[in-house]
Amino acid sequence: MNQRGRRSFRWLTVAITMAALLIPAAHAFGAKSEVDTLKDQLAGLRKESQRAGDAYSKAYWRLDATNAKLASTNRKLTKTRGELVEASARLGTHAAEMYRQGDIDYLALLLTSDTLDDMLVRLEYVSRIGQQDAEVVGEVKALQASLVEQKQAIEDTKAEQSAEAKSLKSKADALDKKLKGVQSEYDAVQKKLSAALARQNGGRGTGSTRYPAGPNGMVFPVQGSYYYADTWGAARSGGRTHKGTDIMARTGTPAVAVLSGTVRSKSNTLGGKTIWLTADNGWQFYYAHLNGYVRTSGRVQAGELIAYVGATGNASASAPHLHFEIHPGGGAAVNPYPYLKKME
Repeated sequence: MNQRGRRSFRWLTVAITMAALLIPAAHAFGAKSEVDTLKDQLAGLRKESQRAGDAYSKAYWRLDATNAKLASTNRKLTKTRGELVEASARLGTHAAEMYRQGDIDYLALLLTSDTLDDMLVRLEYVSRIGQQDAEVVGEVKALQASLVEQKQAIEDTKAEQSAEAKSLKSKADALDKKLKGVQSEYDAVQKKLSAALARQNGGRGTGSTRYPAGPNGMVFPVQGSYYYADTWGAARSGGRTHKGTDIMARTGTPAVAVLSGTVRSKSNTLGGKTIWLTADNGWQFYYAHLNGYVRTSGRVQAGELIAYVGATGNASASAPHLHFEIHPGGGAAVNPYPYLKKME
């Protein structure tokens, strides 16, 4: 090979080497990995439920606010009735006393007074009795008027409540239909994601974790098609406020441990079937309205199936969901919404 040929060969070798180096780099910086692509597909499927979920959420909290208003008005009505009974009793007692004594004889009152001061005191006393009667009569009238207003407000709120309940049922049905339609495709993509993760891990399976942990190191608590919104602090009936996030999902959707730790199950009136997960880092997580348990006690791993979403307790049967709370360090509850966003 002459010198010119050797020079061309060297350039060809350099070009091939550079191409071999640049192609993987272009792939790394350009094309997405299979895992990222599948994650994007799952995010897209979740977005399909967004519109139906938003409509449901607005209807739900509108009805909940109406229920709270109705309960508050009923409490005021009960208080007003008690005050009216008390004022009427005071007025009736004094009227009966005046009847037993008969009409006041002002002339006798003046003539039997020993001194001018005594007479003035007696006249002032009688005047005060009349003034007190007038005040009580005014109080009774005001309470009666307030009672009428409150009764009308209750009737108006009940009509509002009925209309909102129908609207909520319609929105709940639409959300359930959307979640059901997405579920089969969601499961298929999730299955592919699990296989892709196994390949990414060199053939090792992901164990019971169906979803990889998010940027905050936690696994999303619901494994299936779902919807949720930021409802932290929303007013609830009985003067309560919402201390968690409601993750809407169909009955039977898997609920998993967000972190490794220990679980204990318990039932109560509001939450129905519930689970407390105490993580190894001391944080506690509350799962409520569960349809059934997979684990009721003992140690669990992050991502392990522990229960199924349902509508037990005070949840509506037409709107199953997971009420989810986070208690850092086992203390007071904090808003789960930002944490959940980083689990996806």
